Amino acid sequence: MSFLSKLFGGDKNAEKAAKDILNGLFSANNSAAPAQNASQSTAEAAAPAVEQASSFAPSGYSWGENMPSEPNQYNYQGSFTQYFEDIFFADFSQYRFEREDDLKRAGKRVIYTFYSGAARVLVVELLSEKCSVYKLRKQCAGAGVPYCRFYHDHDGWWNTRAYVVDRINAALKG
Repeated sequence: MSFLSKLFGGDKNAEKAAKDILNGLFSANNSAAPAQNASQSTAEAAAPAVEQASSFAPSGYSWGENMPSEPNQYNYQGSFTQYFEDIFFADFSQYRFEREDDLKRAGKRVIYTFYSGAARVLVVELLSEKCSVYKLRKQCAGAGVPYCRFYHDHDGWWNTRAYVVDRINAALKG
C-alpha cells in the first residue's frame, strides 16, 4: 500500500489529486538542478549514495515513500539528536539551547529549549511515534512560547534539513 493510499484511506480520487499536485510541484522544482552547497561537511560528502527522489518526495518536502536526495535525518552520518543539533548550531546560532533527555522515555523523547538572552523563545520536542505525550505542548501554549514537534522514527517522514529549518523559523516568527 502506498503512502498516499494510507494517508487518504484508499480514497482513489483524493490520492490521484494529491499525486497530480505533487507531480506539478516536483516538475516546477525540478526545472533547475540544485546547486551544491559549498559549505558541505566532509561527513556529508562521504555519505553513501541515496535513492533518487521520486515525484512523491520533491525537494523541500519531508514525507513520502522514497528518501529525498537532499540532506535528511536518515542519510546523516550520526544519531537523530546529532542531526538536529547540527541544524540548531548551523542555522540557529543566534540562540542558546539546552537539551533535556526524558529519562522515563529514554531514546524516545528529547526536549530542546531555545533562549535569546534569558528569554525562552522556542521549545523543540523530538519524539518517537510511539510516545503520546501532550503536556509540554499544552504548557508552551499556555505560556505563549512557540513549540515544534518532530517525530524521529515515523516511517516515510524524512525530516529534511529544509523542512526542519522552515518549521523552526515559522515557529520563531509566531
